Amino acid sequence: MRCSIVIAAFALLNTFAAADELPNVNITRWSEGKIEYRKASTGEVNGSEDWHITVHPDGSRTLETRNRLDVAGFQRHVVYRVAENFRPLEVTSVYWVKGEWRGTGLFAVNGRDLEAVIKTPDGMIRQSRAVPEHFSFIPHPLQSNAWPAWYYDKQKGGPQTMTVYDMDALAGAVSSMLGKMYDQTIELIGEEEMTTPAGTFDVEHYRIDDVVDLYISGPDAVLVKFVWSPMDAEYVLVEYRASGP
Repeated sequence: MRCSIVIAAFALLNTFAAADELPNVNITRWSEGKIEYRKASTGEVNGSEDWHITVHPDGSRTLETRNRLDVAGFQRHVVYRVAENFRPLEVTSVYWVKGEWRGTGLFAVNGRDLEAVIKTPDGMIRQSRAVPEHFSFIPHPLQSNAWPAWYYDKQKGGPQTMTVYDMDALAGAVSSMLGKMYDQTIELIGEEEMTTPAGTFDVEHYRIDDVVDLYISGPDAVLVKFVWSPMDAEYVLVEYRASGP
């Protein structure tokens, strides 16, 4: 009897091992990395962000991030899913500030309709509003800030308008994490090669409202560097891993 139990246990372990070796049919490719938050003038590190991108068989992408900024005392956990063309599908966010939970929000897009449900320390907040075909979420992890360039017309070139739904960065207002819709100007400056501690990347250099320089790379728009000159801030990719080309 004891021998039968041992044989059965080994058979079960072998089954689990074989399952681990099977390809995951839900994942086409993946990448992950770490971004350091720095003071541009001194290089002082004041925060960081860990992110993971999963690309699915239908071309959609899921971004999972955890970011913190020490000087402001905040941490965010965000899961952001977009369609193959990077149009937003949904965001789930959990915000903590200075040791206090500030809110948990779900933002879901269905065609031209946005539904938001946010749980806060003071109760529930709901929002329904129309959104345009071309827009992006800004839930504030820096990797998510690389995705609003998805509908920039490279053939047309020059300054163009992009529309964003920008969520309250600190969830501090009465409306908590709810966002505001507004337009920004974005322009493709050019393509170049950029080296960071994470490696050397071919990047597209965009400029937003003449105050932000955005450097993104590859089919999943990985953020390599983000420079916010008026705030003396830069955000640099320092670690990077991927499943393949």
